[in-house]
Amino acid sequence: MISEIGTILLSIAASLSFATILLSFLKSDLKFISLMGRYLIGANFIIVLISFFVLAYAFLISDFSIMYVANNSNLSLPWYYKFSAVWGGHEGSMLLWVLILTVWSYLSSKYSHPLSEQIIININSVMAFLIFAFLFFILFTSNPFESLLPAPLDGRDLNPLLQDPGLVIHPPMLYLGYVGTAIPFAFSIAILFRKETKSIYFLWLRKWVLASWLFLTAGIALGSWWAYHELGWGGWWFWDPVENASFMPWLILTALLHSLIVSEKRGVFKSWTIFLAVLTFGLSLLGTFLVRSGVLVSVHAFANDPARGIFILAFLGIVLGLSLVLYFFNSNNLEDDSSYEITSKEFMLLLNNILLTITTFAVLLGTLYPLFTSILDIGKISVGPPYFNYISTFIILPLVFIMTPGILSNWRKTDFSKIYKRSAIYIIFSFILSILILKIFYDTNLLITITALAIAFFTVIGSLIKLSQAIKIKFSQTKSFMKSIFIKNSILSNSIAHIGVGLMLVGVVISSNFSDHKELVLNYGDSITIADRKINFVGIKNVKAVNYFSKTGVFESFNQDNYEITFYPEKRIYSDQQNIMTEAAIHSTLFRDIYIALGEQITSNSWSVRIYHKPLMQFIWLGAILMVISAIFGVLSRNKRE
Repeated sequence: MISEIGTILLSIAASLSFATILLSFLKSDLKFISLMGRYLIGANFIIVLISFFVLAYAFLISDFSIMYVANNSNLSLPWYYKFSAVWGGHEGSMLLWVLILTVWSYLSSKYSHPLSEQIIININSVMAFLIFAFLFFILFTSNPFESLLPAPLDGRDLNPLLQDPGLVIHPPMLYLGYVGTAIPFAFSIAILFRKETKSIYFLWLRKWVLASWLFLTAGIALGSWWAYHELGWGGWWFWDPVENASFMPWLILTALLHSLIVSEKRGVFKSWTIFLAVLTFGLSLLGTFLVRSGVLVSVHAFANDPARGIFILAFLGIVLGLSLVLYFFNSNNLEDDSSYEITSKEFMLLLNNILLTITTFAVLLGTLYPLFTSILDIGKISVGPPYFNYISTFIILPLVFIMTPGILSNWRKTDFSKIYKRSAIYIIFSFILSILILKIFYDTNLLITITALAIAFFTVIGSLIKLSQAIKIKFSQTKSFMKSIFIKNSILSNSIAHIGVGLMLVGVVISSNFSDHKELVLNYGDSITIADRKINFVGIKNVKAVNYFSKTGVFESFNQDNYEITFYPEKRIYSDQQNIMTEAAIHSTLFRDIYIALGEQITSNSWSVRIYHKPLMQFIWLGAILMVISAIFGVLSRNKRE
């Protein structure tokens, strides 16, 4: 019964989407058509939401007559993992994808008052087309309500890798970012048809782009944190194809965000902004294809079915191809409203966009190169971290370096000598600070490390200077310190974001270059010293949980003979499929992480063990948190030109 209800609901939703598309072809009262489009999209959202909760209900009651439930759950699975298992596999994750798409569609249609009625209608029709296409894909290739008869007595269980709190929040957060790129895409198509480019339109779009960037940033950070805690490798980013698939849209979305600022405030980069909006959604679809086709090996892939991937690839080709054709024939009509000089903020943001785009295509090349070699039958060639680290060093570092001059520059024209003399003072100070820290604490004078750390400090200092200037100006106007801290949200947002980037870079540089790790075999009672800490291997205890057994290590840490903390790393054996998972034990402070993971059991009283000391790891997560906070301030800023 549940199977039939879910399928019927999805069919109704597809019909409503198609009706919304047809509605856009009417030429009667535009206000009435846009209002009806909003109602249809709202109804679509409600129907898809109900279907989602129907599937969730099937998981919670363990209805194994539904194949998707039988493949991704079992009777012993805790209820909270049963609920999150809704998106733990391919079919359910696609339903979540469409649900979020309907949410964004409804919100964008509801809060669209600055736009003309025709543009609203065009945006609604594009969003409806996307919803219809993915519902069609779900119904005919990936139906989560497909029945399984006779129903088994128990299910196969959820992948143990996904039985983690990270599953509850990471995929929805990432999808909110991914799918949110559909709004700037729909806006771009609408603009290319209407050829209207008012500044208020770009301001309206900036809010949605910033919201999408907020969720995508949070999703990537949560995924990185999850991998760091769950996989037992001691790392937080592996340049995995699926990681890259989320990183590439983030890079272009960041470029789009900066380009939108210029288009809204100065009326330039209009054509480039539209192109970035199209490209961002194209990269989101590419990420969807990589995750669900299985064409590239990844621990993050939801599916290994090239047939499903072909549909998404074909859809990507059609959508991106037609969009680029439309852009080619209409972009010349998007004329800039003003000019700028090479010493202006506009030019610095243009450099920002160029470097972000170059970085994106460099990552894209490294990600897809193994696929190209496989298609051409050249042999299996992998592109590993050395290539991507090279990109990070020689493209991303210059990108971060220009942040401070860009922050301190003025629109249209900047006094070159004044700004760049000040920048020179800040960078010299940053280099001196970097040299001192690295020499005192890490005893190194490696030039590339000094440079990377100096650029990070340079970014933080520049952002703090900009923030202090804004507070000073506000204080001169109000003569009140309390009132002076309430500066424009746009300035506060930009400053916090760039401080976050700088702090994250500090964490990346220090943790990547000065981490210490030991892999060895320890017997019960053995000790090891790492980073001036003595760690004793006390032994192993057996733990029985709801759906797994655990071999839990007991490690006591001492700092200068003073007891510090006890670590409990685990080797979990999940009872249904006998899968073995590593659960690392981590003790974090602001300035260092101690990370312990169990390897294999060697004898009855000895285990292989991995122990890491990772300095400043928390700066990475702190930087990400600041970037998310900055986006929240930006979204909440007043909807007018500041």
